[in-house]
Amino acid sequence: MSLKNQIVVVLGGSSGIGLATAKAALEEGAQVVITGRSRDKLDAAKSQLGSEARAVALDAADEAGTRALLEAMPHIDHVFITAGSVTFGAGLAPETAKLRPAMETRFWGALYAAKYAAPKMSAGGSITFMSGTSHLKPIAGASIGSASCAAVEAFARSLAIDLAPIRVNTIRPGFIDTPLIDGLLGEHRDAIVARESERLPVGRIGRADEVADAVLFLMKNGYVNGIVLTVDGGRLLT
Repeated sequence: MSLKNQIVVVLGGSSGIGLATAKAALEEGAQVVITGRSRDKLDAAKSQLGSEARAVALDAADEAGTRALLEAMPHIDHVFITAGSVTFGAGLAPETAKLRPAMETRFWGALYAAKYAAPKMSAGGSITFMSGTSHLKPIAGASIGSASCAAVEAFARSLAIDLAPIRVNTIRPGFIDTPLIDGLLGEHRDAIVARESERLPVGRIGRADEVADAVLFLMKNGYVNGIVLTVDGGRLLT
């Protein structure tokens, strides 16, 4: 149950939960590769991770790019894909193109990651997807995002059978304090965080490192397969 000298790829690892996972894996002695769409964010992440990590500019929804990256690697032990697009307030927008990123990044990005990483893995390897609590506790205006979370969870359960003995699991975070919510909530951030904190049984929103700790558990425990691990401070109970 160690990641020492194992190769860990974090797709969407330039900030938030992905970056926290990359840091945690490095601390355990893993060889880490992170990806992200923004070169500036990747450079900032690399400065935190140090020279032992590799950073690659990549959009998770880019099949050709994902294929090129993963097929070029001689071996992969674990993959974690955090990439997802969130569009609150879109509802069923008149322009379908505005709705596509939520599904294309999370679901199709997960599919590309699994498709091209699995041939590089051996028994004991793992793939971890990321969903969210919104398909069980819907958020107004985020129906497509909710659907993408449900799709990823169903996909992972099927892949756990199809790709055996490679393990496939899903992490399901709740309200986590990451740069993503800063951008989404803007000037309303503090008020919304305070409101959510009051609702949660633990009395606060989550931290990225708490989700990262759960992701590493899914990577290291060889008897955990085909599950959805919820890390939400009890949000689904309220």
